[in-house]
Amino acid sequence: MIRFGPKLEKQQILLGRFVDIGAELFAMASASARAASLNDQAAIDLAREFGAMARVRIERVFREIGSNTDRGNYRLAQRVGEGDFNWLDEGML
Repeated sequence: MIRFGPKLEKQQILLGRFVDIGAELFAMASASARAASLNDQAAIDLAREFGAMARVRIERVFREIGSNTDRGNYRLAQRVGEGDFNWLDEGML
């Protein structure tokens, strides 16, 4: 953290999105390979539908990479850490 500073925190969100994409791709490949090894049409159909759903999730994450609220979220988190919203705690148990 000392070496890379606060920019590392911002990059972790972006890297997390790439990890999500990679996990979806791995799950798709695993489901496809298992269905193929079973050589069962029902398993292949299930893997195909799973792949279609995963592609939708992957496309959503790719869109989030280019269009997101990360900067605003980061600024808000900094303000929370500075105590700007402590008034929300008033009256809580």
